[in-house]
Amino acid sequence: MTPTFSRRRFLRGVGLLGASVAASGLAAPYLARGANAPIRIVSNPGLENATLNALMDELGYFKRFGVNAQIVEIPGVHGPLDAMAAGAGDVCMVSGYNLVLSRIAHGARVKIVGAGMKRCALTVFARPDGATTLADLKHKTVAVGPERGLLHSLMVQLLKARGIDYSQVRFVDKGSNDDCHAAVVKGEVDASCSSISHLNDRDGLVVINDGNMWQALPHCIFQTAYASDDAIRNKHDDMVAVMGAYGALYEFLMSPDSRDAFFAARKHAQKRFDAESAQAIWQFNETQRPYSKDLSLTEADIAYLQDMYIGLGSLDRKQDFAEVADMSAAREAAKLLG
Repeated sequence: MTPTFSRRRFLRGVGLLGASVAASGLAAPYLARGANAPIRIVSNPGLENATLNALMDELGYFKRFGVNAQIVEIPGVHGPLDAMAAGAGDVCMVSGYNLVLSRIAHGARVKIVGAGMKRCALTVFARPDGATTLADLKHKTVAVGPERGLLHSLMVQLLKARGIDYSQVRFVDKGSNDDCHAAVVKGEVDASCSSISHLNDRDGLVVINDGNMWQALPHCIFQTAYASDDAIRNKHDDMVAVMGAYGALYEFLMSPDSRDAFFAARKHAQKRFDAESAQAIWQFNETQRPYSKDLSLTEADIAYLQDMYIGLGSLDRKQDFAEVADMSAAREAAKLLG
């Protein structure tokens, strides 16, 4: 992976030279066998992914696990899967793309191979003089992004879980996660489904009492990892190494020791560093532990997602676990991490 800035300078700046080795809990490096060509890890170029990519690179987890990685940045929510389907990528480790199962059902030669962030890092924000509960959103406007996109889908699922008729809520496509939040601040809508990165914003908005999705939707996997059938078949050892590296990174991210490294990586990734946003995400990672060093998903996890998306109308049919998922690399990686 081509370094974007000096690894030694980064680690010295946050006092973590050698800390990544200790954090991994491994006594010796894991080396992927027979890895000549790089494994192509497809990623969106957004801030959260850029932060994780910087941390992965600068803390040396790829090196620790013997990963010869090439990060391929593809814009657009469905860009990574499109690239993989076209043979231009091997695995996407962090994806909020909610149509993976639908694409598989329609013939995409990919499978879900694990999870990124398992808990939903979203909540519902409203103006202080407006709704205080989800039930109060009836006949109100809620910014959620495109219809059947991730924000819209999870907001509908949240309302259904609370027994609220979502047809009585007026959903508005305001674009991205941040754009949806900004629409509430500007008074264009009554509420929004937005990232927990806005929890510390000093914009006067309030969090709706029962709107924390990591609590209300505990069985919903927020981000899946998926890989091409070709990579699953021909790059198994590389996949194990990649998933071990990400599992180690996730475990580190949820520890109190990660703050300085996380802030340093985010400062590098963000043109205008937002300390309140960085603090909100870091605190969420430490207190809610949304990740797991074991990236594997169960048949029940996949079944929940299938049932959810069938209920939301974005998936036509349920398929057997083996048709849509392969956890072999994730399970082997989990054994490396103990």
